[in-house]
Amino acid sequence: MESPYVIIIGTGIMLIMAMFIVLFVMYYQRKQIEQQMRVKDMEAEFQRKLLEVSMASTEAERRRIAQDLHDDIGALLSVTKLTFNALYGQLGSKDQAERLAKQVREALDETISHVRRISRELVPTTLERFGLPAALQEFAAKSIGSHTVRITFGYSGDESIRMEPKVELMLYRVAQELINNALKHSGGTNVHVQLSLPPETFGLVVEDNGHGFNLQEAHTRPSPGLGLDSIEGRLRVINGKINYETGPQKGCRAVVELRQLVLFEKAKKRDVEKAQ
Repeated sequence: MESPYVIIIGTGIMLIMAMFIVLFVMYYQRKQIEQQMRVKDMEAEFQRKLLEVSMASTEAERRRIAQDLHDDIGALLSVTKLTFNALYGQLGSKDQAERLAKQVREALDETISHVRRISRELVPTTLERFGLPAALQEFAAKSIGSHTVRITFGYSGDESIRMEPKVELMLYRVAQELINNALKHSGGTNVHVQLSLPPETFGLVVEDNGHGFNLQEAHTRPSPGLGLDSIEGRLRVINGKINYETGPQKGCRAVVELRQLVLFEKAKKRDVEKAQ
């Protein structure tokens, strides 16, 4: 007949072993979950890096094209204009020839102006030199000339505050896309861009009074036409996100948020009007 002490000790050992097995299983499951989370984080970081490299390559190509436009095509057009001006001076008083020559000269001036504008849009020199507020103000001012939509720009905070160049560039491209979407697709009459920087809380808002859109439907279209994926991809590169407040006949309010705002340096102050 077994001693009750032996039974108690055996039961205790079995309980301890059972607890050990339970704890081991819990520990193993927790490690598995942590490993899965690490893998997901690594995949997300890989995707972010891939997007960053892709965006950097795109910007490098933009810079190359802008340089070619400015140095090659722009220079050739300028030489052509100088040559034509010399020819124009030899036309005398022939009314028909003078009228045609004037039209050609105006077309050359307009072409040169367009080449310079495209070059500046491909590589926003104002952004690089003076910062995001000045660049957005300039872009909004230039967009007014080619559209009947009223565009306004508001800014609060210290205009000399700079962020990391990559962050400023991505935010500028996102704002460009949002403004162009409002001009092309909203059907509204007003577009307002609002930027806030420290000492205020960061904020970038683009809103219009157009007919709005169905966000879920826009995401499921094969070719949305609104560049939503491009906008979200750029923001992922800088750990940002965008929220849309929109709906049919309700206009659209796009709010850009950053998870982390890193101040970079002081910007030179400038007068946008004088620089245009």
